[in-house]
Amino acid sequence: MMNILPINKIILASFAFALTHWKKMLEISILPVLVSLPLLSILPQIFELMEVVLQGDQLTDVVLPDNMLLYLGLFTYGYLSLSINLYRLVMMGEQSVSIKALVLNLRQIGQFIGLALVIGIITILPAALSKIDFLQLVAYFLIIPITLNFINIAIRQPLQYKWHLNFVTQANLFLLQVIIPTLISIIALFIVGAVGLPDFFVWGVKVIVFYWSSVNLAMCYQLIVANTSA
Repeated sequence: MMNILPINKIILASFAFALTHWKKMLEISILPVLVSLPLLSILPQIFELMEVVLQGDQLTDVVLPDNMLLYLGLFTYGYLSLSINLYRLVMMGEQSVSIKALVLNLRQIGQFIGLALVIGIITILPAALSKIDFLQLVAYFLIIPITLNFINIAIRQPLQYKWHLNFVTQANLFLLQVIIPTLISIIALFIVGAVGLPDFFVWGVKVIVFYWSSVNLAMCYQLIVANTSA
């Protein structure tokens, strides 16, 4: 099988798609952002709590923000709803999504959360047990084809766990979905620290990377499925 994921072309195509459909992408973001606002409003408290945990300090005096679990659930729902609609936008066109297009199908919600949990456990567990951070990247590389099932969930197709990708295709998918977004985030963080830009600059970059990664995952899926069919 030849290399079917030309990185430079997918990067350009995904940015071109975002520029062409930015109004629809903004439209389908409104409701997910609204349901995520409660969690975003308590982020400073959550960051303080995380800092206490990472430093190994006593947790006896730590008070969880009110309704934190509820807000976390709403944020998770907003995230998956926006992700699914972005995938549908790329795969099925603008007519498949709208401003009211929150995901209400329980099967889709369960599959999306389940797949995200499986990927998270598989990628984090080896590094956590061995204390070797590099193993997280190795694990992610090995299971990166499974992430294509997020598209299957969005367009209501059966999940597929054997994609039979060659090494170059899998490596390119890994670069597009993991390495390049991570490098962009690291560079943005470095620039903020070096120049003294406000923190929202980093968050703005992360939001752009999220949209771009979602679009190019769907485009990778299209190319892989088209090549398989051919």
